[in-house]
Amino acid sequence: MPIPYLLTVLLYTFVAVFAAADASLVSVNLFSAFPALRWVRVHFITLGILSQVVFGLLPVLAASLSKKEKPAMRWDIWLTLNAGLIALVAGFAGMNHPMIFAGGTLIFISALLLLLQLWNIRGGDAPASLKFYMTGIFYLLVGIIVGTGLFLNWSEALYIKVPLEVHIHANSWGFMSLVFAGLLMDFIPMIAGKPLGGKTEVNLIFWGMALGAFGLVLGPWLGGSLPPTVSGLLLHLSSTIWLVVLMIRALSQSGRLNAAGAWHLVLSYLWILLPVLVAPLILLHVIEGGPVESTAPQALIYGWVLQFGIALIPYIARRFFLKETNPALGGSWLSLVSATIGSILVWVSIFAGPAKGLIYGIGFAFYVLALLPPLKEVFEIVRLGLKKLELA
Repeated sequence: MPIPYLLTVLLYTFVAVFAAADASLVSVNLFSAFPALRWVRVHFITLGILSQVVFGLLPVLAASLSKKEKPAMRWDIWLTLNAGLIALVAGFAGMNHPMIFAGGTLIFISALLLLLQLWNIRGGDAPASLKFYMTGIFYLLVGIIVGTGLFLNWSEALYIKVPLEVHIHANSWGFMSLVFAGLLMDFIPMIAGKPLGGKTEVNLIFWGMALGAFGLVLGPWLGGSLPPTVSGLLLHLSSTIWLVVLMIRALSQSGRLNAAGAWHLVLSYLWILLPVLVAPLILLHVIEGGPVESTAPQALIYGWVLQFGIALIPYIARRFFLKETNPALGGSWLSLVSATIGSILVWVSIFAGPAKGLIYGIGFAFYVLALLPPLKEVFEIVRLGLKKLELA
Protein backbone atom coordinates (compact mmCIF):
# COMPACT_ATOMS: atom_id res chain seq x y z
CA MET A 1 0.00 0.00 0.00
CA PRO A 2 1.60 3.35 -1.02
CA ILE A 3 2.79 5.59 1.82
CA PRO A 4 0.33 8.48 1.15
CA TYR A 5 -2.61 6.10 1.61
CA LEU A 6 -1.11 4.61 4.78
CA LEU A 7 -0.60 8.07 6.26
CA THR A 8 -4.19 9.08 5.51
CA VAL A 9 -5.40 5.81 7.10
CA LEU A 10 -3.58 6.87 10.27
CA LEU A 11 -5.03 10.39 10.07
CA TYR A 12 -8.61 9.24 9.55
CA THR A 13 -8.28 6.68 12.36
CA PHE A 14 -7.42 9.57 14.70
CA VAL A 15 -10.50 11.40 13.43
CA ALA A 16 -12.65 8.29 13.90
CA VAL A 17 -11.57 8.08 17.55
CA PHE A 18 -12.56 11.71 18.17
CA ALA A 19 -15.85 11.29 16.26
CA ALA A 20 -16.77 8.23 18.35
CA ALA A 21 -15.86 10.06 21.56
CA ASP A 22 -17.99 13.01 20.44
CA ALA A 23 -20.95 10.70 19.79
CA SER A 24 -20.57 9.17 23.24
CA LEU A 25 -20.33 12.47 25.12
CA VAL A 26 -23.22 14.07 23.25
CA SER A 27 -25.49 11.04 23.71
CA VAL A 28 -25.02 11.00 27.52
CA ASN A 29 -25.46 14.80 27.67
CA LEU A 30 -21.94 15.46 28.95
CA PHE A 31 -20.97 17.56 25.95
CA SER A 32 -23.04 19.55 23.49
CA ALA A 33 -20.82 22.13 21.78
CA PHE A 34 -20.45 20.02 18.65
CA PRO A 35 -23.41 17.66 18.31
CA ALA A 36 -22.43 14.39 16.68
CA LEU A 37 -23.23 14.09 12.99
CA ARG A 38 -23.89 10.46 12.13
CA TRP A 39 -23.11 11.01 8.46
CA VAL A 40 -19.71 12.46 9.32
CA ARG A 41 -18.86 9.56 11.65
CA VAL A 42 -19.93 6.90 9.16
CA HIS A 43 -18.10 8.48 6.25
CA PHE A 44 -14.84 8.86 8.15
CA ILE A 45 -14.88 5.07 8.60
CA THR A 46 -16.07 4.17 5.07
CA LEU A 47 -14.71 6.89 2.78
CA GLY A 48 -11.98 7.80 5.26
CA ILE A 49 -10.28 4.64 6.52
CA LEU A 50 -11.79 1.98 4.25
CA SER A 51 -11.41 3.84 0.97
CA GLN A 52 -7.76 4.64 1.66
CA VAL A 53 -7.02 0.94 2.05
CA VAL A 54 -9.13 -0.14 -0.92
CA PHE A 55 -7.96 2.55 -3.34
CA GLY A 56 -4.30 2.21 -2.32
CA LEU A 57 -4.12 -1.57 -2.07
CA LEU A 58 -6.28 -3.08 -4.81
CA PRO A 59 -4.22 -2.04 -7.89
CA VAL A 60 -0.98 -3.17 -6.20
CA LEU A 61 -2.49 -6.42 -4.93
CA ALA A 62 -4.26 -7.34 -8.18
CA ALA A 63 -1.13 -6.58 -10.26
CA SER A 64 1.04 -8.62 -7.90
CA LEU A 65 -1.27 -11.65 -8.00
CA SER A 66 -1.51 -11.28 -11.80
CA LYS A 67 2.30 -11.34 -11.99
CA LYS A 68 2.28 -7.90 -13.61
CA GLU A 69 4.46 -4.90 -12.95
CA LYS A 70 3.62 -2.92 -9.82
CA PRO A 71 1.56 0.12 -10.88
CA ALA A 72 2.89 3.61 -10.20
CA MET A 73 1.32 5.75 -7.51
CA ARG A 74 -1.76 7.42 -9.00
CA TRP A 75 -1.75 10.87 -7.44
CA ASP A 76 -4.85 11.85 -9.42
CA ILE A 77 -6.87 9.10 -7.70
CA TRP A 78 -5.49 9.91 -4.23
CA LEU A 79 -6.04 13.65 -4.59
CA THR A 80 -9.59 13.46 -5.98
CA LEU A 81 -10.55 10.91 -3.32
CA ASN A 82 -9.28 12.93 -0.37
CA ALA A 83 -10.29 16.34 -1.70
CA GLY A 84 -13.75 14.89 -2.29
CA LEU A 85 -13.95 13.48 1.23
CA ILE A 86 -12.96 16.79 2.79
CA ALA A 87 -15.49 18.67 0.65
CA LEU A 88 -18.21 16.12 1.43
CA VAL A 89 -17.69 16.24 5.19
CA ALA A 90 -17.52 20.05 5.11
CA GLY A 91 -20.75 20.06 3.12
CA PHE A 92 -22.47 17.73 5.61
CA ALA A 93 -21.41 19.90 8.56
CA GLY A 94 -23.10 23.01 7.13
CA MET A 95 -25.61 21.39 4.74
CA ASN A 96 -23.82 23.26 1.96
CA HIS A 97 -25.28 21.78 -1.22
CA PRO A 98 -22.60 23.02 -3.69
CA MET A 99 -19.90 21.60 -1.39
CA ILE A 100 -21.71 18.25 -1.14
CA PHE A 101 -22.03 18.13 -4.94
CA ALA A 102 -18.34 18.95 -5.39
CA GLY A 103 -17.32 16.29 -2.86
CA GLY A 104 -19.55 13.62 -4.36
CA THR A 105 -18.33 14.43 -7.87
CA LEU A 106 -14.65 14.23 -6.90
CA ILE A 107 -15.12 10.89 -5.11
CA PHE A 108 -17.08 9.56 -8.10
CA ILE A 109 -14.22 10.55 -10.44
CA SER A 110 -11.70 8.89 -8.14
CA ALA A 111 -13.73 5.65 -7.98
CA LEU A 112 -14.20 5.65 -11.76
CA LEU A 113 -10.45 6.07 -12.28
CA LEU A 114 -9.81 3.17 -9.90
CA LEU A 115 -12.32 0.98 -11.75
CA LEU A 116 -10.56 1.75 -15.05
CA GLN A 117 -7.19 0.93 -13.48
CA LEU A 118 -8.49 -2.44 -12.28
CA TRP A 119 -10.12 -3.07 -15.68
CA ASN A 120 -6.70 -2.86 -17.30
CA ILE A 121 -5.38 -5.64 -15.04
CA ARG A 122 -7.99 -8.22 -16.13
CA GLY A 123 -7.13 -11.21 -18.29
CA GLY A 124 -4.25 -13.64 -18.14
CA ASP A 125 -3.34 -14.57 -14.57
CA ALA A 126 -5.75 -12.10 -12.97
CA PRO A 127 -6.98 -13.41 -9.59
CA ALA A 128 -10.57 -14.54 -9.04
CA SER A 129 -10.91 -11.69 -6.57
CA LEU A 130 -10.65 -9.08 -9.34
CA LYS A 131 -14.31 -9.54 -10.33
CA PHE A 132 -15.31 -8.98 -6.69
CA TYR A 133 -13.31 -5.74 -6.60
CA MET A 134 -14.58 -4.37 -9.91
CA THR A 135 -18.22 -5.18 -9.15
CA GLY A 136 -17.83 -3.68 -5.67
CA ILE A 137 -16.47 -0.43 -7.14
CA PHE A 138 -19.40 -0.35 -9.59
CA TYR A 139 -21.82 -0.50 -6.65
CA LEU A 140 -19.80 2.26 -4.98
CA LEU A 141 -20.42 4.47 -8.03
CA VAL A 142 -24.16 3.81 -7.67
CA GLY A 143 -23.96 4.58 -3.95
CA ILE A 144 -22.12 7.85 -4.60
CA ILE A 145 -24.73 9.03 -7.12
CA VAL A 146 -27.66 8.17 -4.85
CA GLY A 147 -25.94 9.43 -1.70
CA THR A 148 -25.06 12.78 -3.24
CA GLY A 149 -28.58 13.04 -4.61
CA LEU A 150 -30.02 12.58 -1.10
CA PHE A 151 -29.02 16.16 -0.32
CA LEU A 152 -29.68 17.58 -3.79
CA ASN A 153 -33.19 16.22 -4.42
CA TRP A 154 -32.22 13.92 -7.29
CA SER A 155 -34.36 11.03 -6.06
CA GLU A 156 -37.50 12.07 -7.88
CA ALA A 157 -35.66 12.54 -11.17
CA LEU A 158 -34.08 9.08 -10.77
CA TYR A 159 -37.44 7.53 -9.74
CA ILE A 160 -35.97 6.31 -6.43
CA LYS A 161 -38.70 5.70 -3.88
CA VAL A 162 -36.54 5.08 -0.77
CA PRO A 163 -33.17 6.74 -1.58
CA LEU A 164 -31.52 6.36 1.85
CA GLU A 165 -31.98 2.58 1.79
CA VAL A 166 -30.71 2.40 -1.80
CA HIS A 167 -27.59 4.35 -0.80
CA ILE A 168 -26.90 2.19 2.27
CA HIS A 169 -27.59 -1.07 0.42
CA ALA A 170 -25.39 -0.16 -2.56
CA ASN A 171 -22.49 0.75 -0.28
CA SER A 172 -22.92 -2.04 2.30
CA TRP A 173 -24.25 -5.09 0.46
CA GLY A 174 -22.66 -4.05 -2.85
CA PHE A 175 -19.38 -2.19 -2.40
CA MET A 176 -18.13 -3.29 1.01
CA SER A 177 -19.46 -6.86 0.95
CA LEU A 178 -17.93 -7.67 -2.43
CA VAL A 179 -14.60 -5.94 -1.76
CA PHE A 180 -14.29 -7.60 1.66
CA ALA A 181 -15.06 -10.99 0.09
CA GLY A 182 -12.35 -10.37 -2.51
CA LEU A 183 -9.86 -9.45 0.22
CA LEU A 184 -10.65 -12.69 2.04
CA MET A 185 -10.14 -14.62 -1.22
CA ASP A 186 -6.67 -13.08 -1.54
CA PHE A 187 -5.48 -12.89 2.05
CA ILE A 188 -6.83 -16.07 3.66
CA PRO A 189 -4.36 -18.17 1.58
CA MET A 190 -1.53 -15.93 2.85
CA ILE A 191 -2.79 -16.04 6.45
CA ALA A 192 -3.89 -19.68 6.66
CA GLY A 193 -1.69 -21.25 3.99
CA LYS A 194 -4.60 -22.69 2.01
CA PRO A 195 -7.19 -21.34 -0.47
CA LEU A 196 -10.46 -20.07 0.91
CA GLY A 197 -12.40 -22.31 -1.45
CA GLY A 198 -12.43 -23.96 -4.85
CA LYS A 199 -13.11 -22.20 -8.14
CA THR A 200 -16.77 -23.28 -8.23
CA GLU A 201 -17.36 -22.15 -4.64
CA VAL A 202 -15.76 -18.77 -5.33
CA ASN A 203 -17.86 -18.24 -8.47
CA LEU A 204 -21.10 -19.19 -6.72
CA ILE A 205 -20.33 -16.84 -3.82
CA PHE A 206 -19.55 -14.04 -6.26
CA TRP A 207 -22.78 -14.39 -8.23
CA GLY A 208 -24.84 -14.84 -5.08
CA MET A 209 -23.44 -11.66 -3.54
CA ALA A 210 -23.49 -9.62 -6.76
CA LEU A 211 -27.07 -10.56 -7.69
CA GLY A 212 -28.16 -10.40 -4.07
CA ALA A 213 -26.86 -6.84 -3.82
CA PHE A 214 -28.73 -5.98 -7.02
CA GLY A 215 -32.00 -7.20 -5.51
CA LEU A 216 -31.36 -5.32 -2.26
CA VAL A 217 -30.71 -2.11 -4.21
CA LEU A 218 -33.63 -2.58 -6.63
CA GLY A 219 -36.18 -3.33 -3.89
CA PRO A 220 -36.06 0.06 -2.11
CA TRP A 221 -35.50 1.78 -5.47
CA LEU A 222 -38.99 0.53 -6.39
CA GLY A 223 -40.44 1.51 -3.02
CA GLY A 224 -39.92 -1.66 -1.02
CA SER A 225 -40.92 -4.16 -3.70
CA LEU A 226 -40.82 -7.59 -2.03
CA PRO A 227 -39.77 -9.92 -4.93
CA PRO A 228 -36.35 -8.29 -5.60
CA THR A 229 -35.80 -7.50 -1.90
CA VAL A 230 -36.55 -11.01 -0.62
CA SER A 231 -34.67 -12.78 -3.43
CA GLY A 232 -31.72 -10.43 -2.96
CA LEU A 233 -31.81 -11.01 0.79
CA LEU A 234 -31.76 -14.79 0.40
CA LEU A 235 -28.97 -14.77 -2.19
CA HIS A 236 -26.78 -12.35 -0.27
CA LEU A 237 -27.37 -13.98 3.10
CA SER A 238 -26.64 -17.52 1.91
CA SER A 239 -23.50 -16.42 0.03
CA THR A 240 -22.21 -14.45 3.01
CA ILE A 241 -22.80 -17.35 5.41
CA TRP A 242 -21.01 -19.66 2.97
CA LEU A 243 -18.07 -17.22 2.83
CA VAL A 244 -17.89 -17.02 6.63
CA VAL A 245 -18.01 -20.82 7.01
CA LEU A 246 -15.11 -21.19 4.56
CA MET A 247 -13.15 -18.48 6.41
CA ILE A 248 -13.71 -20.10 9.82
CA ARG A 249 -12.67 -23.51 8.43
CA ALA A 250 -9.44 -22.12 6.96
CA LEU A 251 -8.54 -20.11 10.08
CA SER A 252 -9.34 -23.04 12.37
CA GLN A 253 -7.29 -25.54 10.38
CA SER A 254 -4.31 -23.16 10.37
CA GLY A 255 -4.48 -22.55 14.14
CA ARG A 256 -5.14 -18.84 13.69
CA LEU A 257 -8.27 -18.84 15.85
CA ASN A 258 -6.13 -18.72 18.99
CA ALA A 259 -5.48 -15.00 18.35
CA ALA A 260 -7.78 -11.97 18.60
CA GLY A 261 -7.17 -10.84 15.01
CA ALA A 262 -8.85 -13.90 13.48
CA TRP A 263 -11.83 -13.49 15.81
CA HIS A 264 -12.11 -9.85 14.71
CA LEU A 265 -12.61 -11.13 11.15
CA VAL A 266 -15.12 -13.81 12.17
CA LEU A 267 -17.20 -11.77 14.63
CA SER A 268 -17.27 -8.73 12.35
CA TYR A 269 -19.69 -10.62 10.10
CA LEU A 270 -22.20 -10.95 12.92
CA TRP A 271 -22.96 -7.25 12.47
CA ILE A 272 -23.70 -7.46 8.75
CA LEU A 273 -25.80 -10.60 9.17
CA LEU A 274 -27.89 -9.15 12.01
CA PRO A 275 -29.53 -6.35 9.92
CA VAL A 276 -30.24 -8.89 7.18
CA LEU A 277 -31.93 -11.20 9.71
CA VAL A 278 -33.94 -8.31 11.18
CA ALA A 279 -35.09 -7.12 7.73
CA PRO A 280 -37.91 -9.70 7.41
CA LEU A 281 -39.31 -8.53 10.77
CA ILE A 282 -39.44 -4.98 9.40
CA LEU A 283 -41.00 -6.11 6.11
CA LEU A 284 -43.67 -8.03 8.05
CA HIS A 285 -44.22 -5.04 10.37
CA VAL A 286 -43.30 -7.07 13.46
CA ILE A 287 -40.97 -4.25 14.56
CA GLU A 288 -40.89 -0.62 13.49
CA GLY A 289 -38.37 0.02 10.72
CA GLY A 290 -37.56 3.69 11.37
CA PRO A 291 -35.50 3.33 14.58
CA VAL A 292 -33.61 0.32 13.19
CA GLU A 293 -32.83 2.03 9.89
CA SER A 294 -31.57 5.20 11.61
CA THR A 295 -29.34 3.52 14.21
CA ALA A 296 -28.31 0.10 12.85
CA PRO A 297 -25.89 1.58 10.23
CA GLN A 298 -23.73 2.84 13.12
CA ALA A 299 -23.38 -0.69 14.54
CA LEU A 300 -22.89 -2.00 11.01
CA ILE A 301 -19.99 0.35 10.30
CA TYR A 302 -18.30 0.16 13.71
CA GLY A 303 -19.09 -3.51 14.27
CA TRP A 304 -18.43 -4.93 10.81
CA VAL A 305 -16.30 -2.52 8.77
CA LEU A 306 -14.18 -1.29 11.67
CA GLN A 307 -13.53 -4.77 13.09
CA PHE A 308 -12.64 -6.10 9.63
CA GLY A 309 -10.21 -3.20 9.28
CA ILE A 310 -8.75 -3.68 12.76
CA ALA A 311 -7.72 -7.20 11.74
CA LEU A 312 -6.62 -6.65 8.14
CA ILE A 313 -5.16 -3.13 7.94
CA PRO A 314 -2.17 -3.80 10.27
CA TYR A 315 -1.63 -7.14 8.52
CA ILE A 316 -1.61 -5.45 5.10
CA ALA A 317 0.67 -2.65 6.31
CA ARG A 318 3.14 -5.09 7.83
CA ARG A 319 3.19 -7.24 4.69
CA PHE A 320 3.39 -4.50 2.05
CA PHE A 321 5.05 -1.63 3.96
CA LEU A 322 7.32 -3.37 6.47
CA LYS A 323 7.83 -6.35 4.09
CA GLU A 324 7.18 -8.96 6.78
CA THR A 325 6.71 -12.44 5.31
CA ASN A 326 4.29 -13.87 7.89
CA PRO A 327 2.75 -10.94 9.77
CA ALA A 328 0.14 -11.24 12.49
CA LEU A 329 -3.39 -10.02 12.06
CA GLY A 330 -4.15 -6.77 13.84
CA GLY A 331 -6.22 -6.22 16.93
CA SER A 332 -6.17 -7.37 20.53
CA TRP A 333 -8.56 -9.04 22.96
CA LEU A 334 -9.31 -5.57 24.34
CA SER A 335 -10.30 -4.19 20.93
CA LEU A 336 -12.32 -7.35 20.16
CA VAL A 337 -14.31 -7.31 23.40
CA SER A 338 -14.81 -3.53 23.32
CA ALA A 339 -16.03 -3.45 19.70
CA THR A 340 -18.43 -6.34 20.38
CA ILE A 341 -19.88 -4.76 23.53
CA GLY A 342 -20.19 -1.41 21.73
CA SER A 343 -22.18 -2.96 18.89
CA ILE A 344 -24.43 -4.88 21.28
CA LEU A 345 -25.21 -1.68 23.20
CA VAL A 346 -25.93 0.33 20.05
CA TRP A 347 -28.44 -2.35 18.98
CA VAL A 348 -29.96 -2.47 22.47
CA SER A 349 -30.37 1.31 22.38
CA ILE A 350 -32.77 0.97 19.43
CA PHE A 351 -35.34 -0.68 21.70
CA ALA A 352 -34.40 1.05 24.99
CA GLY A 353 -36.99 3.83 24.96
CA PRO A 354 -36.07 6.72 27.31
CA ALA A 355 -32.68 5.11 28.08
CA LYS A 356 -31.67 5.12 24.41
CA GLY A 357 -29.28 8.10 24.63
CA LEU A 358 -27.42 6.75 27.66
CA ILE A 359 -27.00 3.23 26.27
CA TYR A 360 -26.04 4.57 22.83
CA GLY A 361 -23.43 6.84 24.41
CA ILE A 362 -21.92 4.02 26.47
CA GLY A 363 -21.76 1.91 23.31
CA PHE A 364 -19.71 4.57 21.57
CA ALA A 365 -17.44 4.84 24.62
CA PHE A 366 -16.62 1.16 24.04
CA TYR A 367 -15.95 1.93 20.36
CA VAL A 368 -13.41 4.55 21.45
CA LEU A 369 -11.75 1.94 23.65
CA ALA A 370 -11.74 -0.52 20.72
CA LEU A 371 -10.05 2.00 18.44
CA LEU A 372 -7.12 2.79 20.73
CA PRO A 373 -5.10 -0.47 20.32
CA PRO A 374 -5.28 -0.49 16.48
CA LEU A 375 -4.48 3.24 16.40
CA LYS A 376 -1.33 2.57 18.40
CA GLU A 377 -0.57 -0.44 16.18
CA VAL A 378 -0.84 1.49 12.90
CA PHE A 379 1.15 4.41 14.34
CA GLU A 380 3.98 2.06 15.29
CA ILE A 381 3.96 0.43 11.83
CA VAL A 382 4.17 3.85 10.15
CA ARG A 383 6.96 4.92 12.51
CA LEU A 384 9.03 1.78 11.84
CA GLY A 385 8.41 1.98 8.09
CA LEU A 386 9.46 5.62 7.82
CA LYS A 387 12.52 4.91 9.95
CA LYS A 388 13.54 2.14 7.55
CA LEU A 389 13.11 4.49 4.60
CA GLU A 390 15.34 7.08 6.31
CA LEU A 391 18.06 4.48 6.85
CA ALA A 392 17.80 3.10 3.31
